[in-house]
Amino acid sequence: MSELYLRAENNGERTVISDSRFTSPIKIAKPFYRNEYTEVMMMTASAGILEGDWYDIGINAGKDTALKFTGQSYTKIFKSENRGASQRVDISAEEGTKLLYMPCPVIPFGHSVFNSQTEIHLAENSRFAMCDIISCGRAAMKESFQFDLYRSRTAVYIGEKLKFLDNVRLVPSEAELSGIGFFEKHTHMGMIYVYGFDIGELPECDGIEAAATTAEMGICIRISAYSADEIVHFSEKVLNGFFKK
Repeated sequence: MSELYLRAENNGERTVISDSRFTSPIKIAKPFYRNEYTEVMMMTASAGILEGDWYDIGINAGKDTALKFTGQSYTKIFKSENRGASQRVDISAEEGTKLLYMPCPVIPFGHSVFNSQTEIHLAENSRFAMCDIISCGRAAMKESFQFDLYRSRTAVYIGEKLKFLDNVRLVPSEAELSGIGFFEKHTHMGMIYVYGFDIGELPECDGIEAAATTAEMGICIRISAYSADEIVHFSEKVLNGFFKK
């Protein structure tokens, strides 16, 4: 198992990383101190996630912090023979926090198996946003929808109550994933969840099809596109001004 944990706190002048620990092959880079927030990038010494890998990631944002958590590069899920790889992410945001969770897009290779669980606990007066992007596989290598299983479960608790649940289970052998209700002829799919921030109208972006739904608390946006970069660019427009007061 590979672990990463970090705690962010407000020291009166800016958001700092007060505690962190990690085990190979993952680590965090030295924080980038922006004008309005601190950015932390997760890095890995591995070319991708291998069979049997288990990543356990914890992000704890303290009171009145402003933190952006990102990844170094696309997450490649390599071929599995049986059990595949797993990831668990636990996120908490305390009062007055602004937390943007932007992991890199996932590329599931042929015959890969991947299970991911993300659990998020937010204070009622916090601000949170995340973007989750998956590709159909290595489309340029004629490997679209050749993975065996991809599952991503995201649960958001506000206070002590579950307020948003997104459960994605993709099995190409069970359904035509390129068709209606799934990727709909696109090669990439994304989900943005926003709480405590007014997104306004969705921006116009070439190659993007998107729709927003109001959840019990927060907003969920579904996106289809022909590249991950298009979705990343779209999400940046949606979340423009996220850290501003």
